[in-house]
Amino acid sequence: MGHAVMTHTQNQITTTLTALTPNAQDAFTRYMEQADNAGTNHDYRTAMACAALTAGIPLPDGGEIALCACPNCWDCQQIFDANTPDAHPFGESDGYNLGRIQCPLCTDRHRATDEQ
Repeated sequence: MGHAVMTHTQNQITTTLTALTPNAQDAFTRYMEQADNAGTNHDYRTAMACAALTAGIPLPDGGEIALCACPNCWDCQQIFDANTPDAHPFGESDGYNLGRIQCPLCTDRHRATDEQ
C-alpha cells in the first residue's frame, strides 16, 4: 500500500503594495493613514478592515495589518499580519497608532535595531 506524503504550509495573509493597482495603492495608503491617526478604537478597527479589504487579504484574527517598515531595504512593500510572531517591531511610533514593524522575511534577512 502506498503512503501519501503531505506537506503543510502556513496560511499566509500577505500581499505586496506593488501588487495592487495604483488606485488600490492610494486607497490602501489613505486607510492606513486613517488608522494611524484614528482617535477611537472603532475608527482604528474600521480603517484596518478597509485597508485589508482594499489589499485583497482577509483581516487577521488580531484585526491589524502592517506595511513593512524595514529601514534596511525600503523596497519590500510587504503587507502582512501585524501580530505575526516572526515579525519584528522596532523604534518608536511617535504618538501615532501604527508601530514600525519589519515583515518576517526582512526580520530574517536584516533585523532592524532601535538605533536606526
